[in-house]
Amino acid sequence: MVELDIDTLGHYLDRALNVLIKRLNSVFKERGIDLQHAQFIILKVLYCRDGLSQRELAFQLGKDPAAVCRAVKYLENKGYVEQRPVNGTTNHVFLTERAKEIRPDIDGIADEITSLGLNGLDDEQIKNGIIFLTHIYHSAKP
Repeated sequence: MVELDIDTLGHYLDRALNVLIKRLNSVFKERGIDLQHAQFIILKVLYCRDGLSQRELAFQLGKDPAAVCRAVKYLENKGYVEQRPVNGTTNHVFLTERAKEIRPDIDGIADEITSLGLNGLDDEQIKNGIIFLTHIYHSAKP
């Protein structure tokens, strides 16, 4: 049996995530898209379900609410999202037309980065990797 401790696993997961995020940020910059990973992931969630509160976004992403607030403010300043009151009590975050227009570009870049990361792996290896990560997620969460 292969020995794998939490430090080694965490090290490789962290390195993989960081290199993908750096590459994504770099390609966004090269292509003139004023986004970073922190804002990109919020747009991705909103593309799936528009009109969430910042609390819902933080929960969906497993991120600190303050970090989500900063990213939403950035996206709002750039014209990608707007906040509107819902039920008179809470503001929800909605995509603007500008955000909808750039979706094909940012999705294409994300697909390119994913393909780079998976280069050289066959379908079975990718499937096993997804099973591995999904298992860890479900087994280790509180």
